[in-house]
Amino acid sequence: MLRRWLVAALALCLVPMALSFSSVAGGSVLGTGRYIVVLKDPSSVSAVAGTATGLGATVDSLFGAVDSLVVSLPALGLARLQHDPRVAYVTPDRPVRLFDSGTSATPATGPAVPTGVARIGAAPALNPDGTLAVPTGPAKKAAVALLDTGIMNRPDLNVVGGYDCSPAPGFLGGLFGGGGSGGGDGTTTDNNGHGTHVAGIVADKGIPGVVGVSPGTPLYAVRVFGADGSGDLSGVICGLNWVAQNAAADNIKVVNMSLGGVGTDDGSCGTTDKDAFHAAVCQVTAAGVTVVAAAGNDGGDLAKSTPAAYDEVLAVTAMADFDGKPGGLFQGTSTCSTKGTDDTAADFSDYAAPGSADANHTIAAPGVCITSTWNDGATQTISGTSMASPHVAGLVARCIDAGPCAGLTPAQIITKLQADAAARPAAEGFMGDTHKPVAGKYSGNLADALGY
Repeated sequence: MLRRWLVAALALCLVPMALSFSSVAGGSVLGTGRYIVVLKDPSSVSAVAGTATGLGATVDSLFGAVDSLVVSLPALGLARLQHDPRVAYVTPDRPVRLFDSGTSATPATGPAVPTGVARIGAAPALNPDGTLAVPTGPAKKAAVALLDTGIMNRPDLNVVGGYDCSPAPGFLGGLFGGGGSGGGDGTTTDNNGHGTHVAGIVADKGIPGVVGVSPGTPLYAVRVFGADGSGDLSGVICGLNWVAQNAAADNIKVVNMSLGGVGTDDGSCGTTDKDAFHAAVCQVTAAGVTVVAAAGNDGGDLAKSTPAAYDEVLAVTAMADFDGKPGGLFQGTSTCSTKGTDDTAADFSDYAAPGSADANHTIAAPGVCITSTWNDGATQTISGTSMASPHVAGLVARCIDAGPCAGLTPAQIITKLQADAAARPAAEGFMGDTHKPVAGKYSGNLADALGY
């Protein structure tokens, strides 16, 4: 029945599907904006969707696990929908972006241990023939969901499933073809490269190419960006909704989000500042999934970047390492367009304010000149907190599988990883950590895989 009236609504009211935040705020030429409607009671979703349709809206998505729907709604109907007693709040959809910068191609040889994996102590042992001396199959149980551009299904990556929430032309593909909020084509193939790069950092098995932090970890490709790297908040919420619904059945224990946008934390899962993104993150953590997110690449306070600002998230800042070793001894030229000084906080990386609540959920990982897999079968070298975050996402999965993090809540896992990072000797840290602080900037301590 629901699908029948959605088809009718589609026939009557096709509207632009990927309006920018400025278009939503100012109104499009049709006076229609795209909004996320958060409900007080999930049982009212069909009734509210029917009301929205009666107000001239097109219902683009329904998210049961996060009690919301996405509508394209004429401005004249917005106030009436906001005052519906079944609606908690209505918030504009808005763009989100990937946190990477610059790429350079590198040959696919291997297995090779990238500097970032080595720097956090996650380098695996290799057999005499160059193959991994660690299990990469059934022993790897904790799965990681990547909300990104998709993942190329390569033999060196253990992609076990996924879902498409990406924006793309064509409404029918998104609604009935397996896609989510934006009209994706129903597949999770990576036509951009970013998601495959992130996946390699988490779990690449190195056959050939690079070795990830937790080789062979099961990966779920949750595509929330299009091939051009564009995405919107409703697509990310769609992805979080899918994770919340499937976490228990698929043993998804970690979500990585190398993405973000402008926003703040109200300290109450979005109920005070009407933040549907925050509400969705809290639903996922309540399902027992640790959310790891890139801090952001603006070189400012991560308190202004979500999801990194949310207290429920493990926010990852980026540090520069060019040799995979502590001590700041590298004196050569970096191999990618983003340069920096060995063993220092990356100049582009966002950070937490010292002594702030955000310092309680911030950690650091390598994020400058990181070489990993690409969707064309080769490898690429990229910089950004997008690259730092999956180092930690892989580390969480590794910690769960090894035992130290097994059975812990997401909040307890965040506390443990921070404590283990803080226990590193000062000589193994970097300029900008707690041993060598930089005034006004808290970058956290370097993540440490030793012990698991």
